[in-house]
Amino acid sequence: MLKNNIEHNGQGILDRFSNPGKIQLIYSKHLHSGLPYQRPVRQAHVNRLIRKWDPKYLTPIEVSYRDGKYNIVNGQHRLAAMRRMNGGEDLVARCLVYTGMTYEQEAAMYYLLDKTSGHLKLANAIKALLESGTDPEIIDIRQRIEREGFTWALDKPTGVAYEIKPVRAVIGAYQKLGGPGFSRMLGLMAGTWHGTQTSLKSDMISGMTLFLKTHENELTDHEFIRRLSETDPAEIAQLTHVDRPAVRYARLIRKKYNEQGAKMLPDRFKK
Repeated sequence: MLKNNIEHNGQGILDRFSNPGKIQLIYSKHLHSGLPYQRPVRQAHVNRLIRKWDPKYLTPIEVSYRDGKYNIVNGQHRLAAMRRMNGGEDLVARCLVYTGMTYEQEAAMYYLLDKTSGHLKLANAIKALLESGTDPEIIDIRQRIEREGFTWALDKPTGVAYEIKPVRAVIGAYQKLGGPGFSRMLGLMAGTWHGTQTSLKSDMISGMTLFLKTHENELTDHEFIRRLSETDPAEIAQLTHVDRPAVRYARLIRKKYNEQGAKMLPDRFKK
């Protein structure tokens, strides 16, 4: 479903842009990469290209000329390999240059072109989609994450507090709980565990999603925070040995909740 949304929205924004591009020879020093929608250049990928280099199969680097700059949309790893093989010196690259594109169209084109290579991970795809501004669901997820004091670290995570790295678990939580329920879950996690990294792992997010989906009408936020704040998320991770990951995390959250008060939540989780 998500993959289809990405491809539909990305193609939709490109359908409004019709420019076949023009072949130009451009010095590499004038070509810019590292835009927010792009994945970082991976040296392992560059090394692989160099080992298997065959100029017969070299396709033009795809470039968008915007605001006086040549922005690489597809081919930054190829250019990095070419520069290294040229001893780090400037060189002339064969480029297919598009003019008149917006930043959002560049981001959409980047996704649609790079996904065919098989190197684009889900986090990179989501980041490109956010930059293209075409998917209301993904935009709403990020806005809700940020409103609860978190950041969604889709690339270059640093491991600081309140930094969410999982992608599939986050999207799954949003789709299962809906926007308000997703925000409630994040608020509970922030109030209980204060953004610690152990509380923001994918299994923990999936477990919280199942727990809240099952017991959303049986608990108050204040009572949840009071009962669970003394439980280290690492303890929950260590005690989960059976069931599917989401089920075992949800069961342990329920167990810790029940240990701290008189009103007990029943076990309604299905294996």
